[in-house]
Amino acid sequence: MKLLTLAVVAVFGTLLGMSSGWAQVDLAKSLVGKWEGEVTWAGSAGASMGDPNRTLIIRSVEQKDGKWVAAGTYGVTGKGLGKVDIEVDESGSRPTIRFVTGGQSTVRLTLTGAKELTGTLSLVGASQRGSERPLRLEKKD
Repeated sequence: MKLLTLAVVAVFGTLLGMSSGWAQVDLAKSLVGKWEGEVTWAGSAGASMGDPNRTLIIRSVEQKDGKWVAAGTYGVTGKGLGKVDIEVDESGSRPTIRFVTGGQSTVRLTLTGAKELTGTLSLVGASQRGSERPLRLEKKD
């Protein structure tokens, strides 16, 4: 009986160890790639806010010190992209990413579909209309 218990524990432990590897593969497969979309500016002032088109390229996703992180670039589509260090949170029902742009705005996005990230761009020093703007990106490759 003792031997059977040890065998079950060993198999279960192996499966648990493998599950984190599978999670890494699935998380990377879901997030790595080129994402394009738009920020929705508030009201008629949107035109003065600039180009709404955005690109996020996630190059890698890995686990470091027990936390998921990703590396990529982000910016206005066609106008140059800046390096971003991305925090990845898989504790909820869907993976969420967060990063700070070169302009010190914070982007928070949730994987809401196989090829869709939705969330917000929180602007620094925004007016009384609030600082959060809806942001939606679609995976292109």
